[in-house]
Amino acid sequence: MDLVKFIETIEKLSKSKSLRSGDVDSFLKELLLSTTSALNCSRANVWKFNENRDALECLSSYSIDTDSFESGYSLKKKEYPNYFKFLMKNELIVSNKALDEKINIELIDTYLLPNKIRSMIDVPLRSEGAMIGVICFEQVINEREWKPEEQKFTQSIAQLVSLALETKKKRQYREELESIVKQKDLLLSEVNHRVKNNISIILSLINLQKHKVKDEFHELLFDEIRNKVFSISAVQEQLHLSEHLDKINTEQYLRELVSNLNNSFARDRALTISWDLKPLLIDITQAIPLGLIANELITNSFKYAFIPDNLTPFLHISCT
Repeated sequence: MDLVKFIETIEKLSKSKSLRSGDVDSFLKELLLSTTSALNCSRANVWKFNENRDALECLSSYSIDTDSFESGYSLKKKEYPNYFKFLMKNELIVSNKALDEKINIELIDTYLLPNKIRSMIDVPLRSEGAMIGVICFEQVINEREWKPEEQKFTQSIAQLVSLALETKKKRQYREELESIVKQKDLLLSEVNHRVKNNISIILSLINLQKHKVKDEFHELLFDEIRNKVFSISAVQEQLHLSEHLDKINTEQYLRELVSNLNNSFARDRALTISWDLKPLLIDITQAIPLGLIANELITNSFKYAFIPDNLTPFLHISCT
Protein backbone atom coordinates (compact mmCIF):
# COMPACT_ATOMS: atom_id res chain seq x y z
CA MET A 1 0.00 0.00 0.00
CA ASP A 2 2.84 2.42 0.86
CA LEU A 3 4.52 1.73 -2.47
CA VAL A 4 1.34 2.63 -4.37
CA LYS A 5 1.04 5.84 -2.37
CA PHE A 6 4.67 6.73 -3.11
CA ILE A 7 4.23 6.20 -6.86
CA GLU A 8 1.04 8.27 -6.92
CA THR A 9 2.77 11.07 -5.02
CA ILE A 10 5.72 11.13 -7.42
CA GLU A 11 3.43 11.12 -10.46
CA LYS A 12 1.36 13.98 -9.07
CA LEU A 13 4.41 16.09 -8.23
CA SER A 14 6.05 15.41 -11.61
CA LYS A 15 2.99 16.96 -13.31
CA SER A 16 3.00 20.06 -11.14
CA LYS A 17 2.65 23.40 -12.96
CA SER A 18 4.94 24.97 -10.37
CA LEU A 19 7.65 22.46 -11.26
CA ARG A 20 7.39 23.18 -14.99
CA SER A 21 7.39 26.94 -14.50
CA GLY A 22 10.29 26.98 -12.04
CA ASP A 23 8.18 28.45 -9.22
CA VAL A 24 10.30 26.84 -6.51
CA ASP A 25 8.52 28.36 -3.50
CA SER A 26 5.11 27.05 -4.54
CA PHE A 27 6.48 23.69 -5.63
CA LEU A 28 8.33 23.09 -2.37
CA LYS A 29 5.19 23.75 -0.33
CA GLU A 30 3.29 21.34 -2.54
CA LEU A 31 6.08 18.77 -2.28
CA LEU A 32 6.56 18.98 1.49
CA LEU A 33 2.83 18.62 2.12
CA SER A 34 2.58 15.58 -0.15
CA THR A 35 5.71 13.80 1.05
CA THR A 36 5.13 14.21 4.79
CA SER A 37 1.66 12.78 4.24
CA ALA A 38 2.92 9.89 2.13
CA LEU A 39 5.70 9.05 4.60
CA ASN A 40 3.61 9.84 7.67
CA CYS A 41 6.55 11.72 9.14
CA SER A 42 6.48 14.81 11.35
CA ARG A 43 8.66 17.30 9.50
CA ALA A 44 10.37 17.88 6.18
CA ASN A 45 12.59 20.69 4.97
CA VAL A 46 14.71 21.70 2.00
CA TRP A 47 18.09 23.39 2.30
CA LYS A 48 20.27 24.97 -0.38
CA PHE A 49 23.87 26.17 -0.36
CA ASN A 50 24.38 29.92 -0.38
CA GLU A 51 26.55 31.54 -3.07
CA ASN A 52 29.74 31.10 -1.04
CA ARG A 53 28.87 27.45 -0.29
CA ASP A 54 29.75 28.01 3.36
CA ALA A 55 26.20 27.61 4.70
CA LEU A 56 22.97 25.74 4.01
CA GLU A 57 19.93 28.02 3.94
CA CYS A 58 16.44 26.67 4.58
CA LEU A 59 14.22 27.32 1.56
CA SER A 60 11.14 25.80 3.15
CA SER A 61 10.29 23.75 6.24
CA TYR A 62 6.96 22.09 7.00
CA SER A 63 5.66 20.65 10.29
CA ILE A 64 2.55 18.49 10.45
CA ASP A 65 1.94 19.38 14.11
CA THR A 66 1.58 23.10 13.43
CA ASP A 67 0.54 22.72 9.76
CA SER A 68 2.78 25.65 8.91
CA PHE A 69 5.76 26.55 6.72
CA GLU A 70 8.91 28.34 7.82
CA SER A 71 12.16 29.40 6.17
CA GLY A 72 15.21 31.55 6.71
CA TYR A 73 17.21 29.26 8.99
CA SER A 74 20.83 28.51 8.15
CA LEU A 75 23.45 25.94 9.07
CA LYS A 76 26.97 27.30 8.80
CA LYS A 77 29.71 25.01 7.61
CA LYS A 78 32.22 26.26 10.17
CA GLU A 79 29.85 25.25 12.99
CA TYR A 80 29.04 21.79 11.57
CA PRO A 81 32.18 20.78 9.61
CA ASN A 82 31.81 17.00 10.04
CA TYR A 83 28.14 17.02 9.12
CA PHE A 84 28.87 19.02 5.94
CA LYS A 85 31.77 16.72 5.08
CA PHE A 86 29.59 13.64 5.46
CA LEU A 87 26.82 15.16 3.33
CA MET A 88 29.26 15.85 0.50
CA LYS A 89 30.39 12.22 0.36
CA ASN A 90 27.08 10.34 0.61
CA GLU A 91 23.98 9.91 -1.51
CA LEU A 92 21.76 9.09 1.47
CA ILE A 93 22.09 9.46 5.24
CA VAL A 94 19.71 7.32 7.29
CA SER A 95 19.46 7.98 11.03
CA ASN A 96 17.01 5.61 12.69
CA LYS A 97 18.37 6.69 16.07
CA ALA A 98 19.39 10.24 15.33
CA LEU A 99 20.71 11.06 18.81
CA ASP A 100 23.09 8.07 18.75
CA GLU A 101 24.60 8.61 15.29
CA LYS A 102 28.13 10.06 15.23
CA ILE A 103 27.28 12.05 12.12
CA ASN A 104 24.71 14.02 14.14
CA ILE A 105 26.82 14.90 17.19
CA GLU A 106 27.23 18.53 16.06
CA LEU A 107 23.44 18.84 15.59
CA ILE A 108 22.21 17.41 18.90
CA ASP A 109 22.18 20.49 21.11
CA THR A 110 21.35 23.10 18.48
CA TYR A 111 18.93 21.27 16.19
CA LEU A 112 17.82 17.76 17.17
CA LEU A 113 16.90 18.28 20.83
CA PRO A 114 15.19 21.70 20.37
CA ASN A 115 13.03 20.22 17.61
CA LYS A 116 12.49 16.85 19.40
CA ILE A 117 13.87 14.96 16.39
CA ARG A 118 14.54 11.27 17.02
CA SER A 119 14.89 9.84 13.48
CA MET A 120 15.65 11.38 10.09
CA ILE A 121 16.75 10.86 6.52
CA ASP A 122 18.99 13.39 4.78
CA VAL A 123 19.24 13.23 0.98
CA PRO A 124 21.81 15.49 -0.71
CA LEU A 125 20.50 17.47 -3.71
CA ARG A 126 22.75 17.37 -6.76
CA SER A 127 22.87 19.24 -10.02
CA GLU A 128 25.34 18.51 -12.81
CA GLY A 129 27.27 16.26 -10.43
CA ALA A 130 27.69 18.86 -7.70
CA MET A 131 25.89 18.96 -4.38
CA ILE A 132 23.63 22.02 -4.17
CA GLY A 133 21.64 21.30 -1.02
CA VAL A 134 19.82 18.68 1.02
CA ILE A 135 16.25 17.57 1.75
CA CYS A 136 15.51 16.22 5.23
CA PHE A 137 12.64 14.07 6.50
CA GLU A 138 12.32 14.00 10.28
CA GLN A 139 10.38 12.08 12.91
CA VAL A 140 9.84 13.72 16.30
CA ILE A 141 9.33 12.32 19.82
CA ASN A 142 9.50 8.64 18.81
CA GLU A 143 12.19 6.80 16.87
CA ARG A 144 11.35 4.97 13.65
CA GLU A 145 13.16 2.61 11.31
CA TRP A 146 13.13 3.89 7.75
CA LYS A 147 12.11 1.11 5.35
CA PRO A 148 14.03 0.51 2.09
CA GLU A 149 11.06 1.65 -0.03
CA GLU A 150 10.82 4.83 2.07
CA GLN A 151 14.48 5.52 1.48
CA LYS A 152 14.06 5.04 -2.29
CA PHE A 153 11.05 7.33 -2.21
CA THR A 154 13.01 10.14 -0.53
CA GLN A 155 15.74 9.84 -3.17
CA SER A 156 13.14 10.20 -5.94
CA ILE A 157 11.72 13.26 -4.19
CA ALA A 158 15.22 14.74 -3.95
CA GLN A 159 15.55 14.42 -7.73
CA LEU A 160 12.32 16.36 -8.20
CA VAL A 161 13.61 19.13 -5.91
CA SER A 162 16.85 19.29 -7.90
CA LEU A 163 14.83 19.50 -11.11
CA ALA A 164 12.76 22.37 -9.72
CA LEU A 165 15.90 24.30 -8.73
CA GLU A 166 17.46 23.69 -12.15
CA THR A 167 14.26 24.83 -13.89
CA LYS A 168 14.24 28.05 -11.87
CA LYS A 169 17.89 28.64 -12.71
CA LYS A 170 17.24 28.11 -16.43
CA ARG A 171 14.22 30.41 -16.29
CA GLN A 172 16.35 33.13 -14.67
CA TYR A 173 19.05 32.68 -17.34
CA ARG A 174 16.39 32.89 -20.06
CA GLU A 175 14.91 36.06 -18.58
CA GLU A 176 18.38 37.62 -18.30
CA LEU A 177 19.18 36.71 -21.91
CA GLU A 178 15.85 38.11 -23.10
CA SER A 179 16.57 41.33 -21.22
CA ILE A 180 20.06 41.56 -22.75
CA VAL A 181 18.69 40.95 -26.25
CA LYS A 182 16.00 43.58 -25.72
CA GLN A 183 18.59 46.11 -24.53
CA LYS A 184 20.77 45.27 -27.52
CA ASP A 185 17.86 45.76 -29.94
CA LEU A 186 16.98 49.10 -28.36
CA LEU A 187 20.62 50.20 -28.51
CA LEU A 188 20.96 49.23 -32.18
CA SER A 189 17.72 51.00 -33.01
CA GLU A 190 18.91 54.13 -31.24
CA VAL A 191 22.30 54.01 -32.99
CA ASN A 192 20.63 53.63 -36.40
CA HIS A 193 18.29 56.49 -35.61
CA ARG A 194 21.18 58.76 -34.58
CA VAL A 195 23.21 57.86 -37.68
CA LYS A 196 20.18 58.57 -39.88
CA ASN A 197 19.74 61.98 -38.24
CA ASN A 198 23.43 62.83 -38.67
CA ILE A 199 23.36 61.90 -42.34
CA SER A 200 20.26 64.08 -42.80
CA ILE A 201 22.24 67.00 -41.35
CA ILE A 202 25.07 66.29 -43.82
CA LEU A 203 22.60 66.26 -46.72
CA SER A 204 21.19 69.59 -45.57
CA LEU A 205 24.68 71.11 -45.38
CA ILE A 206 25.48 69.88 -48.89
CA ASN A 207 22.28 71.46 -50.21
CA LEU A 208 23.17 74.75 -48.50
CA GLN A 209 26.64 74.77 -50.05
CA LYS A 210 25.24 73.85 -53.46
CA HIS A 211 23.27 77.11 -53.57
CA LYS A 212 26.55 79.06 -53.38
CA VAL A 213 28.08 77.63 -56.57
CA LYS A 214 28.01 79.76 -59.74
CA ASP A 215 28.35 77.20 -62.51
CA GLU A 216 26.62 74.02 -63.63
CA PHE A 217 29.75 71.84 -63.35
CA HIS A 218 30.18 72.40 -59.61
CA GLU A 219 26.44 72.19 -59.08
CA LEU A 220 26.48 68.70 -60.62
CA LEU A 221 29.41 67.76 -58.38
CA PHE A 222 27.37 68.68 -55.32
CA ASP A 223 24.44 66.68 -56.70
CA GLU A 224 26.66 63.62 -57.11
CA ILE A 225 28.04 63.95 -53.58
CA ARG A 226 24.56 64.39 -52.19
CA ASN A 227 23.29 61.33 -54.06
CA LYS A 228 26.18 59.21 -52.79
CA VAL A 229 25.43 60.29 -49.23
CA PHE A 230 21.73 59.65 -49.83
CA SER A 231 22.53 56.05 -50.92
CA ILE A 232 24.05 55.53 -47.47
CA SER A 233 21.24 57.42 -45.74
CA ALA A 234 18.68 55.17 -47.45
CA VAL A 235 20.40 52.14 -45.93
CA GLN A 236 20.01 53.63 -42.46
CA GLU A 237 16.37 54.47 -43.20
CA GLN A 238 15.68 50.87 -44.19
CA LEU A 239 17.44 49.61 -41.06
CA HIS A 240 15.31 51.90 -38.93
CA LEU A 241 12.11 50.62 -40.54
CA SER A 242 13.14 46.98 -40.82
CA GLU A 243 12.17 44.23 -38.40
CA HIS A 244 15.77 43.03 -38.81
CA LEU A 245 18.08 45.56 -37.18
CA ASP A 246 21.10 44.42 -39.21
CA LYS A 247 19.46 43.68 -42.59
CA ILE A 248 17.61 45.63 -45.27
CA ASN A 249 15.20 44.68 -48.06
CA THR A 250 16.93 45.32 -51.41
CA GLU A 251 13.61 45.81 -53.24
CA GLN A 252 12.47 48.66 -51.00
CA TYR A 253 15.94 50.16 -50.90
CA LEU A 254 16.47 50.26 -54.68
CA ARG A 255 13.02 51.74 -55.32
CA GLU A 256 13.80 54.58 -52.90
CA LEU A 257 17.24 55.11 -54.42
CA VAL A 258 15.91 55.29 -57.98
CA SER A 259 13.14 57.67 -56.93
CA ASN A 260 15.70 60.05 -55.42
CA LEU A 261 17.96 59.95 -58.50
CA ASN A 262 15.00 60.43 -60.81
CA ASN A 263 14.04 63.57 -58.88
CA SER A 264 17.62 64.85 -59.14
CA PHE A 265 18.33 64.18 -62.82
CA ALA A 266 15.15 63.63 -64.77
CA ARG A 267 13.99 67.19 -64.34
CA ASP A 268 10.80 67.52 -66.38
CA ARG A 269 11.46 64.52 -68.60
CA ALA A 270 9.17 61.49 -68.51
CA LEU A 271 11.14 58.37 -67.63
CA THR A 272 9.82 54.84 -68.04
CA ILE A 273 11.11 52.45 -65.35
CA SER A 274 10.64 48.68 -65.26
CA TRP A 275 11.54 46.47 -62.32
CA ASP A 276 12.76 42.93 -61.80
CA LEU A 277 13.39 42.85 -58.07
CA LYS A 278 13.30 39.97 -55.61
CA PRO A 279 12.67 40.77 -51.91
CA LEU A 280 16.19 39.88 -50.79
CA LEU A 281 17.53 40.57 -47.30
CA ILE A 282 21.18 41.59 -47.06
CA ASP A 283 23.19 42.79 -44.06
CA ILE A 284 24.55 46.30 -43.69
CA THR A 285 28.11 45.32 -44.69
CA GLN A 286 26.75 44.40 -48.12
CA ALA A 287 24.06 47.06 -48.31
CA ILE A 288 26.28 50.15 -48.33
CA PRO A 289 28.62 48.93 -51.12
CA LEU A 290 25.57 47.77 -53.09
CA GLY A 291 23.99 51.20 -52.64
CA LEU A 292 27.10 53.04 -53.82
CA ILE A 293 27.45 50.76 -56.86
CA ALA A 294 23.76 51.09 -57.74
CA ASN A 295 24.02 54.87 -57.30
CA GLU A 296 26.94 55.05 -59.78
CA LEU A 297 25.24 52.81 -62.36
CA ILE A 298 21.93 54.68 -62.25
CA THR A 299 23.62 58.10 -62.14
CA ASN A 300 25.63 57.20 -65.26
CA SER A 301 22.41 56.17 -66.98
CA PHE A 302 20.87 59.57 -66.31
CA LYS A 303 24.04 61.46 -67.30
CA TYR A 304 25.06 59.58 -70.45
CA ALA A 305 22.17 57.45 -71.71
CA PHE A 306 19.36 59.93 -71.29
CA ILE A 307 20.72 62.70 -73.52
CA PRO A 308 18.31 65.36 -74.81
CA ASP A 309 17.93 63.50 -78.13
CA ASN A 310 16.61 60.41 -76.30
CA LEU A 311 12.88 61.13 -76.46
CA THR A 312 11.81 57.87 -74.75
CA PRO A 313 14.22 57.27 -71.85
CA PHE A 314 13.80 53.79 -70.43
CA LEU A 315 15.44 52.34 -67.31
CA HIS A 316 15.34 48.68 -66.28
CA ILE A 317 16.38 47.80 -62.73
CA SER A 318 17.11 44.16 -61.93
CA CYS A 319 18.37 42.61 -58.70
CA THR A 320 18.09 38.88 -58.05
